[in-house]
Amino acid sequence: MKRWFMIGALAVSVALSGCTSGGGDKGQAADKKEEVTIKVAGFSDFFKGDDSPGMKVVKEFNEKNKGKINVVVQYMPSSQYSTAIQAAIAGKDLPDIFLTPQGMDLRQIVKNGWAKPIDEYVSKGFKDRFTQGSFEDGVNVFDGKAYSWPLGGQNLRSMLYYNKKVMKDAGLDPNKPPKTWDELREMSKVITQKGKGDVYGLIFPGGEPTPLDQIVMGLTAGSIPTHGDLPGFNLKTGKYVFDSKEWIDAVKLLQAMKKDGSILPSSYSLKAPEATVLFGENKAAFFIDARYRMWQVKRDVPKAEFDMSPVPQQDGKEPFYGYSLASRSGYMISSHSKHPEAAGKFIDEAFASKQFFTNTIQSGVSMTPIDELNKDKSLYPYPEFQTFYNLHLNSMRLGPSMTKRNPNTATVVAELGEMRQSKVKPIFGDLLVMLLLEDKNNVETVLKDYNNKLNAGLQEAIDKVKKSGADVSLNDFTFPNWEPSKDYTDDYYTKLK
Repeated sequence: MKRWFMIGALAVSVALSGCTSGGGDKGQAADKKEEVTIKVAGFSDFFKGDDSPGMKVVKEFNEKNKGKINVVVQYMPSSQYSTAIQAAIAGKDLPDIFLTPQGMDLRQIVKNGWAKPIDEYVSKGFKDRFTQGSFEDGVNVFDGKAYSWPLGGQNLRSMLYYNKKVMKDAGLDPNKPPKTWDELREMSKVITQKGKGDVYGLIFPGGEPTPLDQIVMGLTAGSIPTHGDLPGFNLKTGKYVFDSKEWIDAVKLLQAMKKDGSILPSSYSLKAPEATVLFGENKAAFFIDARYRMWQVKRDVPKAEFDMSPVPQQDGKEPFYGYSLASRSGYMISSHSKHPEAAGKFIDEAFASKQFFTNTIQSGVSMTPIDELNKDKSLYPYPEFQTFYNLHLNSMRLGPSMTKRNPNTATVVAELGEMRQSKVKPIFGDLLVMLLLEDKNNVETVLKDYNNKLNAGLQEAIDKVKKSGADVSLNDFTFPNWEPSKDYTDDYYTKLK
């Protein structure tokens, strides 16, 4: 796995040659401590490009610690990263700081001894800089020790992006996006008719099916208790909801829009970057997607005229989404690291610093886990960020935590891979594209079969974990007293007992 960090080796070589060459005294050079190189690996976009929020703090940190610590970041797409990190684990050659690969969580990594707790390598007040709820037992804290920290704040996974120019050109009010399904369908019809084969109502990246459940999750959030990190699962009942009337009706709405001709025809095979550009270049009016679509549109099509609003609901009700700040994935210090103190210094002073999170807001990437920064309007990079902030503030509430109720639920989720159960093929996104392309009215049958498989898979995982001696049941995934419009605070857990 040494091929992982050829760049890092080159950086060390340059640094060392700088210390030992020239006309200075050789004895003094020998007394100097060798510069330590810290290798960081992940697929997070905030490390993509020299002007990214992460690379900015890396550059500043390296300049500040020149001759002592040099941080080298290896960024790669998620699929490549997952393959590489698995090989690094097998070869016991993990980077000093690495991101959990897809299909794994912190609990698995800690259990296997691949990571060190960060507590002893960061300052005493490290945790205090974050919003309450950022560290949670069984999620990113194990046996009282923290292994990771939140990389972002509230993460709204479904919102309506609307192209104001497209709406205006079709004779619609660009400041009045659709609030109901009927309005979404009718506006899309008008836009498509006026577009004459060049402009359409709705676009989505059907070539990347995994996140497509976020579209339907958004369309139904006003009527089904929804946790944003668990599309298709209802924590109020402890059951999957893909076969619910609400999800079936939402899929039928999309089928109707397809029959109307209102969906951009290439949507079924588009990758996300392609869909982003087409939306920004005025080829479609509406795009239902997660919070990251905002900064990507701004990055790829800077002149795009767009804004955001809640996803339209069947009855026009205001949607709410549960959220958790503590995350099962994140960056950790490798147990293989020979320089955990230097890695901790980089995390404390750069990677998890207020400056890093200031950079993420200024780049428009996301909210942060530091409330005072989120509220600071002077940091907002463009006017749309105010809408972005308001949507998170108005739509998101602290949701129930399975892990807080029973840490053993994390073992069940690890057994599943994730609550989405992407191991069950075809996944929902594939089914949605099929139902739209085949144009058959068998939505109920397809989604009922899929839903049954997921509920059965969850129960099988629970039974398997129970057989290993852990005390866990489906009841631990069920929160009947959850009211999505309110924060699920500690007293709600007490009432459950």
